[in-house]
Amino acid sequence: MRTINTVLVLSVLALLTSCVGVNADIVFNSDNSGTITLEYRISNLMESLGKQDGNEGYPVVPVGRTDLERTVARIPGMKILSWNSRDEKTDRVIITKLQFANPEALLLFFDPSGEKAFYSKDRDSQKMTLVLSEGRTSQNRDLEDLLRRVSAGYKIAMTISSSSEGRLSLLDNEGRPVTDKADLVSYSKKVSFSLPLENILFAQNGIRAEFIW
Repeated sequence: MRTINTVLVLSVLALLTSCVGVNADIVFNSDNSGTITLEYRISNLMESLGKQDGNEGYPVVPVGRTDLERTVARIPGMKILSWNSRDEKTDRVIITKLQFANPEALLLFFDPSGEKAFYSKDRDSQKMTLVLSEGRTSQNRDLEDLLRRVSAGYKIAMTISSSSEGRLSLLDNEGRPVTDKADLVSYSKKVSFSLPLENILFAQNGIRAEFIW
């Protein structure tokens, strides 16, 4: 299986509606500032499909540095530290590192709408929630077959490091653990998860990642 990585640009979560792979490495400092290193791989096939008539409503992935700069410029507390890209036979690969001043800036980068990325805190803990999939309510067999073919071998992966012990969970809409093909390190100062992109695209009951530290 190819290790696919992608940036959650515009919204990592919005990217999950396309056939891309994502690897996000998030590091929180003790003051809640930090960095996120993102490597994302975009299928050339899906990029071409996205340009066809009738697909204008699908999320657009900012594949150029200028696109990313425009996105980051709208978010107080975010800064680009590095960016580079390369074209491979079947994919475009983009690697970028960004700095964030606080969790709110990071989650605004993930999801500008504020509907799929949430942060809260109390006296004793903090919680970050990312909705990877809201669940499927209808199916189009032809579209599903196409997405299964082009998403094969791609995965969504995330690592989160913090100065204190943290707990990471993958849950469905009913709060039940998601375990199918999930690679999860759930409790440590460095936690992580990895899921095949196909599992996220076709999750019947939704998937969310919850990190508490």
